[in-house]
Amino acid sequence: MPPQAHGIDKDEWFRLLPLMAEQALASGSPANNPVVPTVDEIQDLYAQIYA
Repeated sequence: MPPQAHGIDKDEWFRLLPLMAEQALASGSPANNPVVPTVDEIQDLYAQIYA
């Protein structure tokens, strides 16, 4: 289900994209992938998720 289906406000989601991307990288989980995404790539993925 997309974020808006859970009542997450679009403006708030996009305002928090940089923080969410930084936290994703800091978690270490992206390092488990063959190609580690950049902060910009993670933000782009999160933006696509909301759309």
